[in-house]
Amino acid sequence: MNEIEVLEALREPERRAPQDLPRHLPHIVTVGRYRIGRVLQRQAQLWSGQARFSHVAASFDDAVAQVQALHLRQPIDALVGAGASGAWIRERVDMPVAMVEVRGLDLLHALKQARLQTTEEAPHVGLVSFEAPSPVVAQFDSLFGLGLVQVAYQGPQDAAACVQQLKARRVGAVVAPGLVADLAEQAGMASVLLYSDTSVRQALSDALLLARHRRAERDRHQRLETVLHQLQDGVAAVDEHGRICALNPRMAALLGAPVEALHWRLLDDVAPALGVARALAGEEGGEEVVQLATRTLVVRRAPIVENGQVTGALLVCRDPAVIQRADRSLRANQRQRGAGVRWRIEDYLGSSPAAQRVRQLARQFAASDATVLILGESGTGKELVAQGIHRASRRAAQPFLAVNCAALSESLLESELFGYEDGAFTGARRGGKTGLIEAAHTGTLFLDEIGDMPLALQSRLLRVLQEREVLRVGSTTPIPVDVRVIAATHADLAAQVERGQFRRDLYYRLAVLRLATPTLQMRGAADVAQLAHSMLARRLGLGDANALAASPHAPVARLLDAVLAHAAAHAWPGNVRELDNWVERLLACRHYLDAGTQDGMPDAARLQEIFPECVALMPLAAPAAARRARLREASRQAERERVREVLESVGGDQGRACELLGISRATLWRRMKGAAA
Repeated sequence: MNEIEVLEALREPERRAPQDLPRHLPHIVTVGRYRIGRVLQRQAQLWSGQARFSHVAASFDDAVAQVQALHLRQPIDALVGAGASGAWIRERVDMPVAMVEVRGLDLLHALKQARLQTTEEAPHVGLVSFEAPSPVVAQFDSLFGLGLVQVAYQGPQDAAACVQQLKARRVGAVVAPGLVADLAEQAGMASVLLYSDTSVRQALSDALLLARHRRAERDRHQRLETVLHQLQDGVAAVDEHGRICALNPRMAALLGAPVEALHWRLLDDVAPALGVARALAGEEGGEEVVQLATRTLVVRRAPIVENGQVTGALLVCRDPAVIQRADRSLRANQRQRGAGVRWRIEDYLGSSPAAQRVRQLARQFAASDATVLILGESGTGKELVAQGIHRASRRAAQPFLAVNCAALSESLLESELFGYEDGAFTGARRGGKTGLIEAAHTGTLFLDEIGDMPLALQSRLLRVLQEREVLRVGSTTPIPVDVRVIAATHADLAAQVERGQFRRDLYYRLAVLRLATPTLQMRGAADVAQLAHSMLARRLGLGDANALAASPHAPVARLLDAVLAHAAAHAWPGNVRELDNWVERLLACRHYLDAGTQDGMPDAARLQEIFPECVALMPLAAPAAARRARLREASRQAERERVREVLESVGGDQGRACELLGISRATLWRRMKGAAA
């Protein structure tokens, strides 16, 4: 392809319709005064369809200042310059510069034109070049006897002196760059521009290639910056020398300086603790805890490899608090989506008729979508049964969400259950909040201690059960929901209805299916022993209570049997929670109890010291009725003492006392009343 074909190919986009042109064209700036400036502007029109052109009619320092000012307003992708001014600019700006080069044939053509313009009084042709005369031209002149006078100039300060020197040496015509050519004509000498149109077109073609490459690099860098700005972690990229070439605001904040002030600084100078020397050596590092000033960060470093060569490194800094929050959120979300449903119906252990009846009813209820009401004292496994029903139902893969209606104030319970709109009240989360009823859509909502729900919220819950839609606080648009409700309470709801403490219509909406969980005392000693061994196995990390006998923990299991034998008449007022408390206490004190064991039986004094609730250590000759009466009284006394101790430890905070004791407010009130009596 010859020069004309190349030019025609480059001009092809000029013939396209305007809508076919690229949306974002590279920006090219031509720089030149005098004659070269006019040539650059004229030739640039050939590429008007492929680039956006601007012209700076200045040279040397003035040109540098104008180029930099223009770049701030509109980023420049490439420059085109010529001669001394072009070289001057190239050394002082951080942009690609395409230089107009002098070609051999062009030079000969210019010399021929200059020779035709010489006179007898001034027969010589002057050739002006930048920095130093050309030895090749000097050799050419000696061979052909052209009588050339070569002169070099360094900048604008000696251009006039250069012209005077040529005039003194009887030069009639000058071949020179634009500045010297114009000064020569002012001094009465003919002049020919050193640069041909062909050289200018080639420089413009080179500039277009440079501009496209620069534009692609800038676009890639902008995409990278956009991605980095969206990351919550601090991220920085360094080049092969360890200089920061990209970073996001989060990393800049960690380093304590603006983003612009950190570009191209050595990372080792800014933050030595974050050094990436091993990553630049190609080593893929794991996560490391680093102390940066007063911050503790989790840092990961990795090499950046391009075409098999390490060209830089990537540094990611994470705040441990962010990791912890993400972990908590993930675990909470997993629990909401059903991963937190731990129990199956089969996990309600026991061979007593009462336990078997609970499992049988739970399986029947799981096949239905009707609302379930579970009645039973605190610690009798109401939530276990609720989870088991959900897990055996068609909703098992959907959310199971639980809320304790006695643990929250009325306003907080309302926002938790029903959610709220943005700006519904002072302190409301921006964007609003999804309530538990809405979040449990297609799943199950477990309302524990439903008997303690305020009357105002009971009417709102009734609407959810009747209309199957929920209305957020502050909203007027109901949201349809498909949710199954399982409610539980230790209270006698029927009695509360008669006293006006619970809505009758809600009671009948809840009590479609009813199930009562029996107390441990009702279930009998066999169930107590089975539950205790299961708890012991779980605390020891064994999957099954049957594995206890063949494990190294068999002595602990026998010790548990001895304790339960002495507690045969215990009433278990705390039910399963109290039994679990005993198992944990036994594990903590087993060595103390083992030390007093004789003939496989623990010492009675030590046993009573560790388990003061169990006063069945009285002489076996005592009448059975008397023993039982004393046992019941001792158990009540132990409960009252425990309540008193806990209330003193929390400064009388009854809510906190209920949490520590694992009982409801009503149960706490009864025990406090007994203590007062």
